[in-house]
Amino acid sequence: MAQRPFEPLPRAIFFDLDDTLCDYAAARRSRLRYAFSLGTDGQPIARPGVDLERMIAESIAMHPHGVDHFEALFARHGRLDPGEARAASDWYRTNRFHDLDLFPEADAVLRAVRRAQTPGPSGHERAIGIITNGPAEVQRAKFERLGLAELVDFVIISGEFGAAKPDRAVFEEALRRSGATAEDAIFVGDAPEFDIAGAQGAGIRSVWVNRDGVAWASPSAPPCRVIRRIEELPPLVGSDIGAPSAFVATRRAQATVTNEGSTDG
Repeated sequence: MAQRPFEPLPRAIFFDLDDTLCDYAAARRSRLRYAFSLGTDGQPIARPGVDLERMIAESIAMHPHGVDHFEALFARHGRLDPGEARAASDWYRTNRFHDLDLFPEADAVLRAVRRAQTPGPSGHERAIGIITNGPAEVQRAKFERLGLAELVDFVIISGEFGAAKPDRAVFEEALRRSGATAEDAIFVGDAPEFDIAGAQGAGIRSVWVNRDGVAWASPSAPPCRVIRRIEELPPLVGSDIGAPSAFVATRRAQATVTNEGSTDG
């Protein structure tokens, strides 16, 4: 069922970064898959007796982002040479942004929602910002690598700012930078406990990016809108483009060409 556009239409839109604008989950799996295929010499080797997909799932469950558990994980799967775990850890740390990219539709969506400005006192395009949790050096490098500086007005990184979602202080800082009130803004994110609860705690309307189509299970209040992909956002904020599929198709075709021309490692 089609969802009604926001009323009033927002004059500022804030986005989460990982798994909202960029496909961190897929990149992490790809990164682990390559790291776990390495031998002690740091070169990939065939491992017919090793279930890499199971190792990847267990690694994420044990520690979503770190490498300190690699040796124990490898031993659990019969890989008893500690040199293999060290080689995997070294490569994983060094190649932090392996296969990381924006979702194919993200660039076009960011441009579209900026253009879809409602008449306001300033007459300017609406403010677009990113609020992301994580270490300063990692998230800043990620932001720059993804080319987001030309698409948004600002980024607030918890490691730089000193507070992290769901702390309302970080959302209030976004309002300050955008010049908007809470009633004039919306926040778009995928994490109920950090993004949706945090935004609503600051009085900001929320859009939950529910890519897996799961039921809302958080004890906090449900989001104002739910979308499966961010390409569904423009009509909710008064975009003047037509159906999102037209502009998304071009970006997906470009992404396919890029991926076919890339090499693992």
